[in-house]
Amino acid sequence: MLAALMSMPVSVGLLIWILRMKKYDPFPRFTFIKLLIAGAIAGALSGFITIIGAIINAIIQIGPEQLKMLADPATAQQTLQQINEASKVITPDKILWGFIRTFILIGFVEEFIKFLCAKIVMRKEGVVNTWMDALLCFAVVAVSFQLIEDIQYSAGSVALAIFRALTPFHFTFAVIMGYYYGLGKVKGNGLYTILAIGVPALIHTMYDFSINLLKRNDNFIFLNLGMNAFMLILTVIMILKLRKWHKEGTLDIYI
Repeated sequence: MLAALMSMPVSVGLLIWILRMKKYDPFPRFTFIKLLIAGAIAGALSGFITIIGAIINAIIQIGPEQLKMLADPATAQQTLQQINEASKVITPDKILWGFIRTFILIGFVEEFIKFLCAKIVMRKEGVVNTWMDALLCFAVVAVSFQLIEDIQYSAGSVALAIFRALTPFHFTFAVIMGYYYGLGKVKGNGLYTILAIGVPALIHTMYDFSINLLKRNDNFIFLNLGMNAFMLILTVIMILKLRKWHKEGTLDIYI
């Protein structure tokens, strides 16, 4: 319980900041709550798809013809141990396919579902009038998503809860998503909508893949540290950019 609570302050602070930015042009009634619910739904859907993908991946590695052998607990344990040991052997092919799997099951799935859930709420008339409105809608959904994810991952670990609290990277992805989405609306170019999903998905994949590599081999510690440093810098830049855009009214353009 304590760990879960410790993972929440930064995300809650970001939500309060978003509401303050909408102080003089508030969301329509219940829109903020709908966006929070959309983020929670996105988290649940993403988790379900990731689990299904992991099961399919395991079946492929084991081989459909050997599934019956897993009915025996001893055989199942031995097989899973062999897969685990094999995964620690890093080759160029494994890195490539591992990156592709991470992109499909985590990077793309999570960003696409967050985008889709936010868009469902944003379709209601009056929710989005300006480029900034759209960006903040994506941000609320992403922070809600992050809250759910942080509570799940940090349960029982205070250290992990603190780390998760200090790395609100879903918010970072949302600012990028909202920027490109609004840019596409302003320029009337659908390519930017693809970038709104693709750029956050790629960065998300790079970060998560560095974690996966580290779990398999300690030699990837510097790659992971480098990605964490990159993400923290990017997060600070996005926060400063959003603050500047709000203060100067840069994104107060009707779309």
